[in-house]
Amino acid sequence: MAEPYTVKMPQLSDTMTEGTVVSWEKNVGDPITRGDVVATVETDKAIMDVEVFREGYLSGPVAPVDATVAVGEAIAYIVASEDEVAGADAEAPAVGEAAPEPAADPAPAAPADASHTIKMPQLSDTMTEGTVVSWEKELGEPIERGTVVATVETDKAIMDVEIFREGYLSGPRAEVDSVIPVGEPLAFLVDSADQVVYEGVAVSGGGASAGGSEAHGGGDTRPAATAAPAAPAGGEGDVTPAPRPENKHATPYARKIAASQGVNLNNLKGSGPDGVITAEDVRNAQPVARPTETAEQVPAHVMPEIQVPGDGRNMTAMEKAVSHSMTASLTMPTFEVTLRARPEALIKAAKAHGVSVTVAIAKACALAMQKHPAMNWAYQPVDKLVERDQVDIGMAVSADGGGLVVPVLRGCESRSLEELNESWGDLVNRARKRRLAPEEYANPTFMVSNMGMLGVESFTAIPTPGTAGILAIAAAGDEGMPLTITADHRVINGAQVAEYLGELKGIIENPTEWMGPTGPAIPEGDWDYDVVVIGGGPGGEDCARDLAGHGLKVAMVNDAPYPGGECLWRGCIPSKAWRAAADRMRDRAHDGLLGIRGTDNASLDWEQLESHRRHVLEERGGMALKTDKGVKIDVIQGLASFETDHRVFIDTSGNSADPHNRAPAGDASDGRTVTFGAAVIATGAPPFVPPIPGAHEGLESGGVRTSDTVWSLPEPPKRLGVVGGGAIGMEMAQIFADFGAEVTLLEGQDRVLAEVEAEVAKQITAALNEEPNLTLQTSVKVTGIQGEPGNMTLTWADAEGNESSMACDYVILATGKRPDLEPLALDNAGVQVEEGVIKADARCRTSADHIFAVGDVIGGLMLAHTAGQQGRVAAHNLVGEDARYDQAMDSGVIFTRPEAGFVGLSAEQAKAAGIDAVEVKTPINIDAKAMITGEEVGLIKLVADKATHRVVGVHLLADHTDTLIGEAVMMVSGRMTLEQVAEAIHPHPTQTELFGELARRLLSRLRRSKKKGK
Repeated sequence: MAEPYTVKMPQLSDTMTEGTVVSWEKNVGDPITRGDVVATVETDKAIMDVEVFREGYLSGPVAPVDATVAVGEAIAYIVASEDEVAGADAEAPAVGEAAPEPAADPAPAAPADASHTIKMPQLSDTMTEGTVVSWEKELGEPIERGTVVATVETDKAIMDVEIFREGYLSGPRAEVDSVIPVGEPLAFLVDSADQVVYEGVAVSGGGASAGGSEAHGGGDTRPAATAAPAAPAGGEGDVTPAPRPENKHATPYARKIAASQGVNLNNLKGSGPDGVITAEDVRNAQPVARPTETAEQVPAHVMPEIQVPGDGRNMTAMEKAVSHSMTASLTMPTFEVTLRARPEALIKAAKAHGVSVTVAIAKACALAMQKHPAMNWAYQPVDKLVERDQVDIGMAVSADGGGLVVPVLRGCESRSLEELNESWGDLVNRARKRRLAPEEYANPTFMVSNMGMLGVESFTAIPTPGTAGILAIAAAGDEGMPLTITADHRVINGAQVAEYLGELKGIIENPTEWMGPTGPAIPEGDWDYDVVVIGGGPGGEDCARDLAGHGLKVAMVNDAPYPGGECLWRGCIPSKAWRAAADRMRDRAHDGLLGIRGTDNASLDWEQLESHRRHVLEERGGMALKTDKGVKIDVIQGLASFETDHRVFIDTSGNSADPHNRAPAGDASDGRTVTFGAAVIATGAPPFVPPIPGAHEGLESGGVRTSDTVWSLPEPPKRLGVVGGGAIGMEMAQIFADFGAEVTLLEGQDRVLAEVEAEVAKQITAALNEEPNLTLQTSVKVTGIQGEPGNMTLTWADAEGNESSMACDYVILATGKRPDLEPLALDNAGVQVEEGVIKADARCRTSADHIFAVGDVIGGLMLAHTAGQQGRVAAHNLVGEDARYDQAMDSGVIFTRPEAGFVGLSAEQAKAAGIDAVEVKTPINIDAKAMITGEEVGLIKLVADKATHRVVGVHLLADHTDTLIGEAVMMVSGRMTLEQVAEAIHPHPTQTELFGELARRLLSRLRRSKKKGK
C-alpha cells in the first residue's frame, strides 16, 4: 500500500507563518484530481484556496474548520484508494521520509542592514524549490507594498514574487536560473538607498560562487557581470537555450530543445499550465512553424517515378513546390463526397456586407467545423491525429506570370468577416506578386478550391498532407452549386464528411443567421401598415416605438384599452406595490437596533393599499398610451389572428374597458382585417394551470388564484397555500407572510428558484425557513385542492409518498406560464412552433423571414426586460440593422427579502459553455452598512473567465440587490475585466465596494495559482 500524501498548510505569501482553516471544499472520501481545491484558508492577507496536485481520495485526519495550523504542517492526507480512507478524526498515518532533493544553489547571506528577507515562496503544495526566471526590479530600486520583484519557475508554472513591505531592493541577490529551496533568501530589503548592497550570487554548472564586490562606505559599486546559467540536463548537448518567447512562457528544457531543433517558440501554443510551452509541445511541432519529432521524411521528388524521354528544363521554385506537394498527396487514402447548395443568398449577403464571396465561403467552412471539428484535424506520422481548434484555410490565387499561390487565411473561426476580408485582400495582392512570407502560405488546416468562378462544372481537388480534406466548388447549375470534399480516410469517414457538408449547405443557404440582415426585412408592397405589432406589453411596445422612430407606419394591436401588458397590470408593477407595503412593515423590526422605539406595531390598511396600487397602474397606463400615440403608433384594441402571412384579422368583439383583468376571447362577430409588410408577435403567456385534481374547479369558485386573478382578493388571507417555488410563488408567499398570514409553499423540484445560482437559492431557502409564519417544502407532489373561498384544503405527498394536508383561505397557483398560441393561427403565416413556443433565432426572426417574435412566446427567460430587449432587437433587424439577443448577458431580480439576483452565467453554466470559469464570493455580513441596518443575510458572488479575466456572471442575495445589480449588469454586458472592476473607485461606505474587493481578491488568487489552462 502506497504511503499517504500529506496535504500541508501552504505558504501563500512571503510573510505567512500559519493559516486558519476556513472551509473544506471536499469531504473525507471524495475523489481528488490534480488541481482540485480541497479547502480554503485564511492567511495574513486574505481567504485563499488550497489546491492539490495529486490524485486519490481525501483522507483523515483533517484539521477542523477554524483550526490554526503552522505553514508546512499537515491539514489532511491523500490516499491511493477508497479503501484506505480514514475518518476525519483518525490518527495521523505514518509517512516516510522524503527522498533527498538534488542539491540546490546557495542562497545569499543577509547584509548587515537588511530590514526584510525576500524568500523563495511556496506557491503550490508540492513545491520544494524554485528557479529564478527574472528580476523585475533592479538592485537599489525603491519597493512598495504589492510590488512584483521577481518571477520564479515552480513545478507547475512561472509565477510572480510579490512583496508586502517597503524599502530598497538590496543584494546579495540570487541570480537568474539559480535554484533556491523554499524559504531560503532570494534577496533583501534595506531601509535606505545608501544601505543597498550591489552584490549577487553567480551560478554556473550547478555550483555557486559569490559574484560582484562589496559596497564600501559611500561608494556606488555596481554589480559585476553574472555567469551564464547552466544548461539543463536532458541529453541535448551544450546548446544554448532559445530566447524566451514574447508574451508567453516556456520551460527551460523546452527552450533547450527548441534551440537544438531550430523551433521558433513565438509560433507555438503551450499546453502546460497558464499556456506554458513544454518540451512535448516543441517535439510535436510541424513545419514550417514546428519540425516534427518523427524521422526525416523522404522528399517527394526522390520517390520512384516513371522516367520520361526528352530534354526537360528545371522547374521554377513554385513548380517544384507544387510537384513535391502533389506527389506527397499520393500517400493519402482519399474519398469524395458531393452535395449541392444554393449560393444566391450568400452572394447577395456578401455583396451587401462588402466582403468577398471567397471570404464568406471560408467563414462558412469554419462555422460548420464548430459542429464537426474533425474536418479541421490532420494525420501525423506515425499513427497520430493532430486535433486543431484554429481554422486556417488555404485558397488558391493566380500569380502574375502564371502559376498558383495558396495564401492561408488564418483564424477563420474567431475573426469577424470584416477582419478576414481585409486580411484576404492584402494576402491576395501580395500573393499575385509572390511577396508572401513563409508563415502566410504554410500549414493550412483546410483548403478550398473555387474553380466554379471560371465556369468549371465539375472537378476533383487534391488534398495535401497536413489537412483532412479540400473543398472543391464548381459552377452553379439548375440543381445548385456542387460542393465536393476530397477527404483523408485516416482522419475522417464518409458519414462525417456528409454531415459536415450538410451543415455547410445550411450555413451557405441561410447567411443572414450569421452575417446579419442584408437590408430591411419589410418587403415592398401596398400594405396598410409597414409593421403590425401584436401585443402591447414591454416587448411589443418597445419594438413599436423603435420602429416608429425610424419613420415606419406601425400598428400595435393590444388586447386591453391601455398598453403595458401583464407586467403593468398583473405582474411586475402591482406586485411591487404589495412588496413596498410589506417592506415598510418588515423594516420596522430593525428599528430597535438603532434605538428607535414604538414603531414595531404596524398594521395594514388593505383598502388604502389597493386604492394606491390601482391608481399607479392606471396613471402609468395612461402615460404609456399617450406616448405611443404621440410617436404616431396606431394603437388598436382587439385580438389579432393571421389569415395569411401578410394579413391579420383583429377581433374586437371581446373588447373591455377594464385594463386590470385579462381580456376575454371574442366570438369574431366584430372586427377588421389589416395587411402588413412585416409583423412582430409579442402576446406574452398566461399562467399555466397544471392538472391537479380540483384546480380548475377552484379557479371557477375563486378559492384558487393565479398571477392573473390574485389581484381581486377582497382582503389579505390569514392562511395561504402557494404551489410553485419560482419567482412569483416566492414573492407572493413572503409578501402575505409579512402581512401576517400563515403561509406554506410547496415546490415539486428539490430546490426553489431554479433560475438563480444554486448557493443563492440554498441561502434564501434557509433564510425564509427561519421566518416564523412561512414554511417551504420541496420535492413534493400536490395531489388535490378542494373547498370554497375562505375554506380550502390543499393536499400533497412528499418524496417518500407520505401525504399531508393543510387548511387555508386561498391557494395561489404559481406554476409558471405557457404561451397560448392557438388563437394566433400561426399556420396561416408559415410560423413554426417548437415545444410549445414560437421558434425564433437570436435576431428574434421566425421561420417566416418577415415575421418576428419576442418575449414569453419564444420561451427562455420570461421577464419584462427580456421582452423589451428582444423587441428592440427585432426592430433593429426589421430596418436592416444587425442586433442579437444574448441570454448570457441577461439579468433578473426576485423581490423577496433578502432579494435574489443574477446577471449572466453561473460558474456551472459558464463551464458548460466552454469557459474556464472561476468564482469568488463574500458574505454580505462583512459590510458595514449591512451591519448597521441589521440586514446581514446573503452573499455576492462574482464569476470570471480565468483566461481573459472577463466578468461573465454576478450573483447576489442582499436586501438591496435591486440597487446593487445595476453595476453588475454593466460589468457583464460591458464585458469588463477583473482589472477594470478592481481599479474602479467605489464610494465609501457603500455595498458597491464589495465588487472591487471581490475583483481584487480573485486577481490575487489568479496571479498566485497561474492555472488559466486548467
